[in-house]
Amino acid sequence: MKLPAIAIILFCMLAGALCFASDGAYDDLTLFIQQVVDSGDIDTLLKVHFHLVDTESPDNGYNDLEMKVRLIIAGGEDLYIEFFEPEELSQIALVYLSREEVTFSVVREEAWKQYRSSYQTNLMSSLLDQFFEGLLQSSNFTWSVITEEERRVYMIDPSEQRLRLLGLLSGGGYLPNLMHIHVSFLRREGHFPKIEYVKITDRVGDEYLLLEVDEFKTVVDRSIFTDLRGKYYETFQK
Repeated sequence: MKLPAIAIILFCMLAGALCFASDGAYDDLTLFIQQVVDSGDIDTLLKVHFHLVDTESPDNGYNDLEMKVRLIIAGGEDLYIEFFEPEELSQIALVYLSREEVTFSVVREEAWKQYRSSYQTNLMSSLLDQFFEGLLQSSNFTWSVITEEERRVYMIDPSEQRLRLLGLLSGGGYLPNLMHIHVSFLRREGHFPKIEYVKITDRVGDEYLLLEVDEFKTVVDRSIFTDLRGKYYETFQK
């Protein structure tokens, strides 16, 4: 199974589980997931912010990296990621074509390199499967919701009881560094919920990955993948 497709299926399973969790609190999340699953298409512009500990810094400082990317998924299968910022990555894109089972880069509109990727795809699918299976186990994570006037935030936090048990099993004082996942939707009466951001932090909150959503559409111009397939096959003629 292709990587983007399995991600959508797993999110669908997640939505189904949440439907039984509360009377209305998860409406925004399930509506959003249902829209994505029904369409199979995603076209989104993201600001990506990494906040990571600088392991080489003597004062335990942090490194911050900001990126601006466009993510396109067509039919839950073909994948395109284009970088706009930082400048060093601009005019570079990564492409996955499901029918060909190939991943390659596009640099300045030219296909640069390609790899057969069925092994990597199967490996990532397996890892995603394990991740979402663990996410749905109540013993591992707890789900909660904060509803404000303009937004609703879904918080998936590691179970402290589970962490203590894992710490004991691993030899005493060690606590696994499981992640917190927060997903925020902007709310406006009479309008479809709009995803605002996804924030993933480590257990103590020192490091995080923040995905801010500037644009989000579930309609894709699939001609982009027709052009990309053409660029890919042209590499065999050079």
